[in-house]
Amino acid sequence: MRSIIYHQYGEPAEVLHLTEAPELPPPSQGEVLIRVTHRPIHPGDLLGVRGRYRAPGNTAPVGVDGARPGFEGAGVIEAVGAGVDPALAPGARVAFFPARWAWSDKVIAPARFVTVTPDDVADAAAAQLHVAPLTAALLFRAVQDAGARRGDVVALSAAGGAVARLTAQLLHEAGYRAVGVVRSAAAVAALQEQAPYMGIVSTDQADWSKRIYAVTQGMPLRVALDPVGGAVASTLAALLDGGGTLVSYGDLSGQPLSVPALAFSTRDLRIGGVSVGRWPALPDAQRDADRATALRLARTAPALFRVAAEYPLDAIAAAVLHAEQPGKDGAVLLR
Repeated sequence: MRSIIYHQYGEPAEVLHLTEAPELPPPSQGEVLIRVTHRPIHPGDLLGVRGRYRAPGNTAPVGVDGARPGFEGAGVIEAVGAGVDPALAPGARVAFFPARWAWSDKVIAPARFVTVTPDDVADAAAAQLHVAPLTAALLFRAVQDAGARRGDVVALSAAGGAVARLTAQLLHEAGYRAVGVVRSAAAVAALQEQAPYMGIVSTDQADWSKRIYAVTQGMPLRVALDPVGGAVASTLAALLDGGGTLVSYGDLSGQPLSVPALAFSTRDLRIGGVSVGRWPALPDAQRDADRATALRLARTAPALFRVAAEYPLDAIAAAVLHAEQPGKDGAVLLR
């Protein structure tokens, strides 16, 4: 069995390589063995390869056996353990999250985290069925928990990304006003075509923060959703109305926030965060509802699951470089 592996933290294109790994054992009770056909490359995957998830001050190296990335993908069931739902039978097309070592030819996944893929959902969309849509569902609930109501303005940085586009769709359906923040005029033009209901500004303009109010016609900003951190998130926090909330779901910039302490006491600002890594611990009913939302989006809005490129496993270096190219339109998949 082939598997992508790394033995030291560093730049993904330099430390990731394809290796031969032992075949997986038969699935145990409640598990399925999946032959993986498609896997997305997420920003979070690459942060892990760089060692960014380690606690501050932790310089421990990768273990002697190396580490294998990937938690999401799509494929075909090859074998099942005892006690598995009959719908998850050998030969069934499925999507999965989370399952370790997804950037391998095969994975063993807990059956409760496997979704049968309908015939009208393509493999490339099935590979993206969990992480981005489930994060969008978490962010949508965070907006509600922040007290925002129908008609309120919600800003989304990195608005051209899959998570932001899916979240904007959910917000639009619920009657919120979404404002996207991107980093180039070209990205503005592309996103306006894809999401005409969203106002968009670009950070390559010096006065981008002022343009937000022009886009919202002076309406206050209630919630900001940000995976970037650094200057972008700090500016959005400064733009929030009193009682507003900044919701973080990533750290693409690697830079800290800079928010005056008085903003919390005098303006009652709040900062929260969501992570799809906490989604598996949600109650079964909530997970089922979120997966139903993901399937609905995949079937009714397939353009939100667009693909920029597909690469074979042995082209991992080129694939991860492409995944981090500014302005790419869609996910980069490993086939």
